[in-house]
Amino acid sequence: MSGLIRHRAGEEFLAAVVREATSQHLLSDDHFSVDGTLIQAWASIKSFRPKDEPPGDSNGWTDFKGEQRSNDTHESKTDPDARLARKGKGQEAKLSYCGNVLMENRYGLIVDLDLAIADGKAERDGALRLLERKPKRRAKRTVAADKGV
Repeated sequence: MSGLIRHRAGEEFLAAVVREATSQHLLSDDHFSVDGTLIQAWASIKSFRPKDEPPGDSNGWTDFKGEQRSNDTHESKTDPDARLARKGKGQEAKLSYCGNVLMENRYGLIVDLDLAIADGKAERDGALRLLERKPKRRAKRTVAADKGV
């Protein structure tokens, strides 16, 4: 994740777009939607090795058939923040991060983003972080989310 966050160009670009949309009165401050997705890491599944494996023990060409792997026992040697995750039952697990967006509902514009380690609760925690970053106000806001949040 450090590689994705290290450069703030994406954040600065989004902030400029939101400022422009605000100046053009294109944003609602009343109704929002939040949603999350998995963002595939740039690490190969072959880098997902046992945590206790000494460095340089393997060239990565291991047959994983029948081997149980989990985030508790394994980690990516090239991207330690990436987690083995899948979007739903029957889906292939991949090394991933969790990305969340906050959209205003009038025009469907993205107003904020959140990137987190995919730990099983990152989507709902990210949605809460996004909402907490909105300035407090007296009027009520509505927020829609799918059941994954």
